[in-house]
Amino acid sequence: MTTAAAPRHTQFSRVLALTTTELQLLLRNKTVAVSSILLPLALGLFWAYSFPAGEDLRMQAMVVTLQLIVVVGMGVYVTATTTLVARRHARVLKRMRTSGISDRGLLTATLAPTVVLALGQLVVFAVINTVSGVPLPVEPLWLVVAIAGGFALALTAALATAVVTPSPERAQITTLPFTFVVLGAAAVVPLVPADGVLQALVAVPGAAVGTLVQAAYTGEMWGGDAFGIPAVVFPLLALSVWAQVFVWFARKRFRWDPRH
Repeated sequence: MTTAAAPRHTQFSRVLALTTTELQLLLRNKTVAVSSILLPLALGLFWAYSFPAGEDLRMQAMVVTLQLIVVVGMGVYVTATTTLVARRHARVLKRMRTSGISDRGLLTATLAPTVVLALGQLVVFAVINTVSGVPLPVEPLWLVVAIAGGFALALTAALATAVVTPSPERAQITTLPFTFVVLGAAAVVPLVPADGVLQALVAVPGAAVGTLVQAAYTGEMWGGDAFGIPAVVFPLLALSVWAQVFVWFARKRFRWDPRH
C-alpha cells in the first residue's frame, strides 16, 4: 500500500530529485557506460562515415535510421529494462513506494534518465552527421515523430520485459529478442517495396521508426499506397498499437516485489 498522495509541487520536486539521483547512478555504472552509451556512439560514428555521401536521400536516411534505432534499442530499451529490474531486485522500488511518490512518478523518475542520455546521444549524432555531410531532413516533423515514437516504444517495451525478467543479469538475455527485431526491422523494412501485402511488415516493432525517418528525408509520406490510404497512417498506427499492448501487459503483470 502506498501512502497518501503528496501535494503536486511536492510530488514534482521528489520525482525530480529521484530522477537526478538515478541519472548519477547510471553515469557511474561502467556496464551502462559501455553498452548503452559508448557502444551506440561508436556505431553511430561508424555508420556516419561508412555510407557514401551524395544525393541519395534514402541512403542518407539509412544513416540516421541506424543511429536512431541503436539509441532506441540499446540506449533506451536495454538500459531502461536493466534499471527497472535492478531497482526492483534490490527492493528499491518497493521502499520508494512509501516515500509519498506516486507509482507513476516513481516509474517516471526511474526511466527518465535513459531518455536524457539518449537525447544527448542524438545531439552528438546530429553534429557528426552535419560534419560528415548528411543533409537536413525534408520533413523534419516526421523525424521528431520517429524519435518520440521510438522512445515510447522502447520505454513501454522495457516495462513489459521487466515483468518477465527475474534479475539484472537475466536482462541481458530477455532484452535480446526485441532488440534484434527492432534493429533489423528498422533497417530492412523501409527498403522493401511498399506493394500490397508487404506493407504489413511495417507492423513489426521498429519498422515504423525506420519508415518515418525515410519519410522525413524523402518527403514521400502523404501519397496513397496500394489500398488508397495515406502512407503515414500505417507507421503511426503500428507505434501506437505496440505501445498500448506493452502498457496493457505491464499493468496486468508488473510486480513491485523481486521475482525469483
